Amino acid sequence: MNFFKRAIRSVTRQKSKSMILFAVIFILGNILAGSVIIQQSTQNVEKTTKEQMGAIATVGIDWSDTKRQKEMESMTSADYSALDEKMIQKIADSPYVKNYDYSEQTGFESKLLKTYDPAADKKSEDKENSSNEANGGFINTYIPVRGVQDPKIMDIALGKIKLAEGSVFTADDIAKGANVVLISKKFAEKNGLHVGDEMTLDQSTQGLGNTDNAESKPENVKTYDTKVKVVGIYDVLEAVQKKSGQSGKASNGSVVHAAAFPGGSGQEAFDFDNYNTIYMPNKAVHNMDQGFRQMVMTDYPDTMAGMSEEDAEAAYKPYYIPIFQLKSVDDLEKFKADTKPLLPKFFSVMASTDEFNNIAGQFNKLSKIAKAVIIAAVLLSIVLILLVILLFMRDRKRELGIYLSLGDKKSNVILQIMIEVLTVAIVALVISLITGKFLGSFASEAFLNSDSGQVIDNMMGGSVMNSSAMFNTGVTFDAKTIADNYAVSFTPFYIVTYLLTGLGTVIISVLLSTLYIFKLKPKKILLG
Repeated sequence: MNFFKRAIRSVTRQKSKSMILFAVIFILGNILAGSVIIQQSTQNVEKTTKEQMGAIATVGIDWSDTKRQKEMESMTSADYSALDEKMIQKIADSPYVKNYDYSEQTGFESKLLKTYDPAADKKSEDKENSSNEANGGFINTYIPVRGVQDPKIMDIALGKIKLAEGSVFTADDIAKGANVVLISKKFAEKNGLHVGDEMTLDQSTQGLGNTDNAESKPENVKTYDTKVKVVGIYDVLEAVQKKSGQSGKASNGSVVHAAAFPGGSGQEAFDFDNYNTIYMPNKAVHNMDQGFRQMVMTDYPDTMAGMSEEDAEAAYKPYYIPIFQLKSVDDLEKFKADTKPLLPKFFSVMASTDEFNNIAGQFNKLSKIAKAVIIAAVLLSIVLILLVILLFMRDRKRELGIYLSLGDKKSNVILQIMIEVLTVAIVALVISLITGKFLGSFASEAFLNSDSGQVIDNMMGGSVMNSSAMFNTGVTFDAKTIADNYAVSFTPFYIVTYLLTGLGTVIISVLLSTLYIFKLKPKKILLG
């Protein structure tokens, strides 16, 4: 009888021993399967969330870097404007960059223009009494203005907004800094504007100089008016309108832009910016800001008191915020490493995914625990299965000695033991593959529920001091968003990984146990 038939008969005849071996492998298999599926689920949620965040990076001053706070106190205006167009284009030459643009940004509180508040609109749809006046706050009057250098407008090309009426800017508009704008459809409806209409951007001096006097005498408040022409009206795309955890249509191509304006927080601030941002050529934004600055210097000279000539000169230079869309989320770290040596002092690369580790603390803990359990389960499995096999082989010492004395090769005896163990192991591992999934789901749910009260807002109240505030997909990402993306489920990768790990563990245990067979001497066994 060959070794294969002997192995099968041994498994079926020695049922009690087979059941003991099955029980040991099944229990260990459940622990291993649960840990493997948790580990892979946490990796999947990280990948999914980061893809929703977008493969986006910018270069700027990271005010949230506590290690450099004291160093940044010595910054001058010249340091702020150190990132010029040549440097941005040099960075954009990176092989990881798919698309890029850079923007000079400003904003103003307007008395002439009405802002569209999506939060108030939603409340009215829900039949709740609400209005801009009721909600109040800086966010309801502050209009963001964002310059563009790419005539196609990056947000349109990458799916954040779409052109509804009119046209985008021409290359000539960008080069000359023409006073032309794109506004959202909701903003246009709020102000009764159409393509071809002229509108006034009224930058106010409210709050400058003696604020008490300004408040008591509104007639003293001046505005710097810039006449612009509406050449296009855009719609905010559905994927951007969706709330946290519902950005299924957003992918690596879903652009986010540098928009670090104060006021509001979280989702409402994002939504407000999405619908009220005015797009203009960079040069037009710069000219408008410089005109306002000149008026302030004339009418409020005290605001410039103590400013050095170097700072005054630097104030006239544009301050650009670049945005780089990379080819893949996986390229972000490589892009950071390649770009860092090129940057001026105080500047660093900030990615849309930087806040993931801050808001996914519980998932990172779960991943680390699962990884530790996998290692422990593998080592424990090797030891326990090895001991069980050795105990069984000691009871079968005479049987194995007879095989060897009859001229059977030691390799055949080893293969027989291997087949016996693997036959039982495969059955145990396949069953534990299913039960381990439910064990992993229960364990991860229990762990996450114990930490459910800790929901971290990655926007820190919308503060400009947070690096993540420079990115706006229209969707906030917090611990709840990541939890919504977390799912324990069967995947081909999980099945293959678990079975290979489990079978590999069993095979190692059998091979180690066969050292016992090599020590066997048939004559001594039979005589003994």
